[in-house]
Amino acid sequence: MRETIVAGNWKMNTTIADAMAIVGGVLRRNDEFGRVKVIFLPPSIWLVPIKERYRSATLGAQNIYSHLRGPYTGELSVEMLHAIAKYVLVGHSERRTVFGEDHALINAKLKTVLQANLRPILAVGEEAKLNIGKKEKRDILALVKKSELGRSLVSATRGLSHSQWSKMVLAYEPVWAIGSGQAASGNYANSIIGALRAMVVQLANDKVATNIPILYGGSVSRYTAPDFAQFENIDGVLVGNASLRVAEFSNIIETFALARARRKNENSA
Repeated sequence: MRETIVAGNWKMNTTIADAMAIVGGVLRRNDEFGRVKVIFLPPSIWLVPIKERYRSATLGAQNIYSHLRGPYTGELSVEMLHAIAKYVLVGHSERRTVFGEDHALINAKLKTVLQANLRPILAVGEEAKLNIGKKEKRDILALVKKSELGRSLVSATRGLSHSQWSKMVLAYEPVWAIGSGQAASGNYANSIIGALRAMVVQLANDKVATNIPILYGGSVSRYTAPDFAQFENIDGVLVGNASLRVAEFSNIIETFALARARRKNENSA
């Protein structure tokens, strides 16, 4: 089975007290971590104090710059993350729209993360919901490939080796769903993620496509999580606002842990 991942992107939220309470609360409440990899993506200023207090927590950075060092005021280098974080979020729509990151910069950041032996979570998504009618369902791969979503995946991963592909996590985050309170349906997300996995076959190979975790992100909550967890093709979720609430984030983790356990039992029966 592929990894099941639940990652919490806190964005520009929390005080140090909030950060400690969230991580501590989630770690205390959950005994499902053996089945689900839980990743906290706090503001970078909290990475060190969280790691010092909670050594078992798996941490990631929300952003890095594509250079290792230099006159880049306010930026974070992958060299600063070693021994602190294992994951880096790359290509989030807010980095693209608010900060103007283009495909070339995202590609450079992705390669920098991989060359530093950190694991990127590459976010890709479309501005407007794709129209999947009966005709499009018959060839959803072609629809996704020619869309903004498909083009962003191709551009972001240009020049990657198969070994680099094997270290990645993908996150499908439809821009129209992020922060809107209107998540994609499980059926829609499953269809799109299936097409993305088929694209990975073409961009890398079958083995990579079979093994790469692909997450859904965009208005994930305790209420929408079961709709995604039921699909074997959806390997977890990238959670925004709900990851700031211990009880709700824990509930989402449990939802995916139970779904994973159920599939494992079914496969072994």
